[in-house]
Amino acid sequence: MPHHKYATKYCIPTVVEHEDFDATIDATALEEAMKGPGTDEDAITEILAYRTVAQRLQIADVYKELFDKDLVERLKGDLTGHMEDVIMAMMTPISQLYAKELHKAISGLGTDEDAIVEVLMSLSNCGVLEVSAEYENMYGNSLEHDLKHDSSGEFRNLLVRLCSAIRDESETVDEELARNDALSLASAEVFWPQGIQGETLTCSSNRPAAGASEWATEESVFASILAARSFPHLRLVFRVFRSVTGRDIEAVIDQHFSGKLRKGFLSIVRIVRKRAAYFARRLYESMKGLGTDDHTLIRIIVSRCEIDLGDIKQEFLAQYGQTLEKWITGDTLGHYRKTLLALVAYEH
Repeated sequence: MPHHKYATKYCIPTVVEHEDFDATIDATALEEAMKGPGTDEDAITEILAYRTVAQRLQIADVYKELFDKDLVERLKGDLTGHMEDVIMAMMTPISQLYAKELHKAISGLGTDEDAIVEVLMSLSNCGVLEVSAEYENMYGNSLEHDLKHDSSGEFRNLLVRLCSAIRDESETVDEELARNDALSLASAEVFWPQGIQGETLTCSSNRPAAGASEWATEESVFASILAARSFPHLRLVFRVFRSVTGRDIEAVIDQHFSGKLRKGFLSIVRIVRKRAAYFARRLYESMKGLGTDDHTLIRIIVSRCEIDLGDIKQEFLAQYGQTLEKWITGDTLGHYRKTLLALVAYEH
């Protein structure tokens, strides 16, 4: 079974390179699918959903050479609705796709804070810098500038930290520093004004928690630690936090924070704990109840299908007792449904 190396974890993709790939054959078949009256959406899905984004972009280059037309514009002109949306996402280089998603989340009707945190937490420091550069190239302003102007308070500071690419990415965990961070979180006066079971919550060395100071608020202490420490480090911090407080970090955040900051902190904790489980939850929430959040559904499936969508599918089944394919089938229609299922259900 092929795996995709992502960060330090081997993940299971659902879309891999097509072994018998021939960009000329694919480009010609796409032209046949779109010429004349009507469009053969099935043929489009059968080609594009079983190619990686790099292969799709090769097809676009060859299509331009063969037919002197822009393939993306041609597809856009022939498709409509959510089928158009998913194909356009599939034909976009990943750094541009993330930049577009961030711009939509910031500039749309109301800010989509969940999408911003999801995208920024999905990327390595290198990825954040690459997407930030793409964003500025596409929209003129820096990502940090637009985040600052679209948010406020400690949530704005959290987003600025996330887009600054300051996270420690080492796999080595300093147990003493992790304990100091856990005690800094537990010492926030809003949670434990009398200490915990008589314990004095002080750090065991002179090294402060990330961004902490004598005048730091509990919000800034949480934001600085969650935005800067490595994932392995944070997982140990959460375990130590539970051992000294008797409470889970998510329950404390849920109870004592509110609004955007609460949602942001919870998203970070869930991604740190298990990225695939976080995305399974996001997919579930995009389809549960009346209506479907197609934008979120498309973004996650297209952006994760070459990375870890196989892992996400496993988590979805474990958490909700039904397959992701079944939920997509019940929540979408037509060629849009077929394309999503093709991206999701690839068997290795």
